[in-house]
Amino acid sequence: MNTIRYVPKEKYITKEKIGELHLQDLIDIQYGSNGSLFIFTGIVRRDKTKKGFVREIIYEAYEEMAEKEMERIKQKALKKFKLRDILIKHRIGRIVAGEASIIVAVFSRHRKEGIQAVDYVVEEIKKKVPIWKKEIFEDGSYRWK
Repeated sequence: MNTIRYVPKEKYITKEKIGELHLQDLIDIQYGSNGSLFIFTGIVRRDKTKKGFVREIIYEAYEEMAEKEMERIKQKALKKFKLRDILIKHRIGRIVAGEASIIVAVFSRHRKEGIQAVDYVVEEIKKKVPIWKKEIFEDGSYRWK
């Protein structure tokens, strides 16, 4: 079995746009051993609220703590779902409606645990990682969420 080792440019938090796939950042991709790849991409929605339409979101994070917590979530998910690898990238900074704010890619032997793992990882990030968002509306007003 061939194992190709890639060195990630960054860990989990990035200020750069999230490309369709950051799969080149995955570590220890084992060709032929994965039966599925599930990719979740969270995109900033142009939601209509009482204040108007969301134009963009500014994400802020306590980066050191966020990195540690995302690593913990990744390691727990790898064990819990018996996964091959997980990629997590969360963007911070100004993100306009239509752009990606997060990507979670899960490599697993089988479909069922891959689907469950994606949902688990996203929910854990939302609950436990110190990332805050400020919605900016078309008129320039804002609210923290």
